[in-house]
Amino acid sequence: MSQTPERLYPPFLSLCMIVKNESQHLTRCLASAQAYVDEIVVVDTGSQDDTVAIAQQFGAIVKHFDWCDDFAAARNFSLAQVTGNWILILDADEELVVDDRQFRQSLATAPPELLGFALSRTEVTLLEGDLAGGVHVRLFRNDRQLRYQGRYHEQLRHQDGKPLTVAELPALKIQHYGNSDEQAVLLKTIARDIPLLERMRQEDGLSLWLLDCLARNYVRVGELEKSQDCYHEAGDRLFPHLLSGEPPTEFFWVPTLLYTLAEQALEQEDLETARLLVQRGLEWCPNYPPLNYVAGEMLLLLGFPLGATAYFNTCLQLAQTGNYYRQDPCPRPLMTTEPACSLGRAYLQLEQIPAAIAAFELALSFDPNCPIAQDSLNTLRGA
Repeated sequence: MSQTPERLYPPFLSLCMIVKNESQHLTRCLASAQAYVDEIVVVDTGSQDDTVAIAQQFGAIVKHFDWCDDFAAARNFSLAQVTGNWILILDADEELVVDDRQFRQSLATAPPELLGFALSRTEVTLLEGDLAGGVHVRLFRNDRQLRYQGRYHEQLRHQDGKPLTVAELPALKIQHYGNSDEQAVLLKTIARDIPLLERMRQEDGLSLWLLDCLARNYVRVGELEKSQDCYHEAGDRLFPHLLSGEPPTEFFWVPTLLYTLAEQALEQEDLETARLLVQRGLEWCPNYPPLNYVAGEMLLLLGFPLGATAYFNTCLQLAQTGNYYRQDPCPRPLMTTEPACSLGRAYLQLEQIPAAIAAFELALSFDPNCPIAQDSLNTLRGA
């Protein structure tokens, strides 16, 4: 922690964390942030390793919280221990990257109505895929009205129900290492995530977002039938909205879910369901790249390659301009490599060979190892 007098008392920026058995990651996390914060608060929820000792080595204020299967409860307890004007939230398996050491000035001069800042987060490993977008509000005012809600994948909310007014802060970024150990992720999925989500499902029901989380967790452990059960429930809940055209009130994760369900429908050659999912998805969220991508794939399957090119080009344009829907994270290949490859396939069907070659070359510029683009170009150049 910096020892400049103006940053000692009262604390201006506090790092706030909840941890359990994080000795593998915690040193990296604390070392990355220590120089930029005035206070470190670490709440331990039952570690049996060296986590607490590591936190103490960095001068952290260590508190203890009895784990109760509720991430929001633990987060809110940790917030109550903080004394800084601003709060930075990191997980132990994350690292703070500071591109501009003067970022604190942005906090000091922030208008009163601005409650926080969103930081971009990058996956160091690709176990979860290369994702773009997603809103990560990790830096916010120490305001008692700002508290977390949700037992799992907790979200920051204003207690009065007011919308959170936040801005992006490019000076700070987060690197996530938590998926670097696939076996550890698998064990955590089996021992913690699935049981907790199933309890929540039985007690209160799950949001569409958490239903998708549970489905993906079941895929990770090879329980494909249980995963499909979750998706069937999600589809049933979305069906009235698909018919009426009125999007769900809680829209977060709906675009991702519509894309996933449409992909499944195409795999099952259920073109009518896929058409309805894609139609509503693009009405509700026209600038979400995966929905444009699956729309193009559907048209290719139906034999309309010219129409498909428009959707694939839209994906590429959204990536180029950065003007895409960011509330849900977007798999980066679905707005780069995949639409470029599919554009090449569409031009082949249209017998526009130079355009097809250009599209496959574009795909290789995103991913030099793309097998479809490599094989297609080898065939076309050898013809």
